Amino acid sequence: MFLADPMANPPPASLEVTDLTFRYPGANDPALAEVSFTIEPGQRVGLLGPNGAGKSTLMRLICGYLPLPTDGLSGPSAQIKVAGFDVYDDSLAVRQRVGYLPEQVPLYAELRVREHLDFRATVKRVPRRGRRIEVERVAELSGLQVMLDIPIHKLSRGYRQRVGIADALLGAPPLVVLDEPTVGLDPNQVQGIRTMLRELGGTQTLIFSSHILAEVDALCDRILILSRGRLVTDERVDDALAAHSLVVEWPDSRPLQVGEECLAAAWAAAGGSGEVPLEIIQVPGRFRARIMCTGSDGTPSFRGPELAQAIGTAALACGLPLSRLETGGRRLEERFATATGFIEGHD
Repeated sequence: MFLADPMANPPPASLEVTDLTFRYPGANDPALAEVSFTIEPGQRVGLLGPNGAGKSTLMRLICGYLPLPTDGLSGPSAQIKVAGFDVYDDSLAVRQRVGYLPEQVPLYAELRVREHLDFRATVKRVPRRGRRIEVERVAELSGLQVMLDIPIHKLSRGYRQRVGIADALLGAPPLVVLDEPTVGLDPNQVQGIRTMLRELGGTQTLIFSSHILAEVDALCDRILILSRGRLVTDERVDDALAAHSLVVEWPDSRPLQVGEECLAAAWAAAGGSGEVPLEIIQVPGRFRARIMCTGSDGTPSFRGPELAQAIGTAALACGLPLSRLETGGRRLEERFATATGFIEGHD
């Protein structure tokens, strides 16, 4: 399927999804609703969302495995482009540029690993002269070197998953789409696959779905979060994990008003508007203040370090001796819960 010689190192592909609405025939609600985003060549993007959010549907549409219908179920202006090729008008060109690992990996269990990968390389039109080298290349990347002559039906679930990943990498496709790539792998295997996927960044564009948020944190430059078929978050991982609060303490020997005025001045100097989102409590011997750096939707209003620097400058100017000034970061689980509207005890 891949026209390019993998030895030629084709450049990574861009991805554009515009106003994508998709409804399965007979369904009351759309699987995807007005989804739009652009991925630059070489980015590593984590696709997140609760079960049923539309992740697998989106990946299948991007890869051309699920065609955009012509009867209006996909929306009148829906468009998907891979490396500039439209998935509807140039479906073959798109599939030639995408490597895809579905959630349920289809394998020819009676074949040996080498035979399966060689057959798949033939289907993908990897040039015959370089086919053996290409099979060995992806086997090394996915940790299958010692398994090449083993029948697939004798492999563990983890090694079968590796065969699927190797298949997706055959021909060095400019865009690699992986649906739950580390399912069934033991911790050592997961670490090996993470290292391999991390090294793809820059040479191939990577989109992968995972319920293991620490994995996304470790691998991705950017996250997309779907909820009920809608794209609710599109941001860099650094921004998703940015400090969302500051904790400031000073001795209660200084009046509370002095501390409040100092923090208000710092808030304004850092670019904050309106009243300071401030909570102050008195603990033995000191005042403790917490300032939120995120809006109600969980997105950063500005970076905590910028506000921390402004507080330090203001405290020096007004003679307020600080005993504590630290940022409070957040985990990706918190950002996911905020974006998808999860409240403890209710899903």
